[in-house]
Amino acid sequence: MSSRFLRFMKKFRRIKRKVKKIKKNPEEAVFVSLVVLSLIFAGLCFGRLKNDIQKPLAVTRESSSAGLEKKIKVMASDYPIERMAPYISKQDKKVAAYLIAIAKKESDWGKYSPKKRGKECFNYWGFKGMYNRNAAGYSCFDSPAQAVSVVGRRLENLIARRIDTSREMVMWKCGSACTARSSTDAAKWVSDVNLYYRKVL
Repeated sequence: MSSRFLRFMKKFRRIKRKVKKIKKNPEEAVFVSLVVLSLIFAGLCFGRLKNDIQKPLAVTRESSSAGLEKKIKVMASDYPIERMAPYISKQDKKVAAYLIAIAKKESDWGKYSPKKRGKECFNYWGFKGMYNRNAAGYSCFDSPAQAVSVVGRRLENLIARRIDTSREMVMWKCGSACTARSSTDAAKWVSDVNLYYRKVL
């Protein structure tokens, strides 16, 4: 006989003995059944409770996003960036605040933005990425959603590296060697970006 079969037989005998004990003592059987039922009931209740806890969190996130979208639309009313509000509001709040603040400084919320062969690039941040560059080296995006996604990701990476104040973010304007003290232009950039960043937050 194989060892697996012998193990199975041992388990079977143990179960048989337990069943015999339960038959002899019906109160114990009732108690065990009640314990099992209560555990099942507790598990179901916990699952429902978990869902009830998660639902308000999702609703809070949605209402926060809707509130931010409304705020951006009011601030940037009649500016080209207004149509990006639904995409910007879905970003992390710090990222959204910098998307608005830097766009205000770099292009007056899209009024003075790069073009490529006369076509709108949706690049309101003076972003020089690798994607579809124009003659001046600015990325020319296919849609507002793509623009927010790409520039938002870049800002997210900077914030993750703790480049998360306007003073540090000035590198956006003039590179990694740039500081607020390096020129009056840089200092003005920091001051203006900080002003709108705080307005969004």
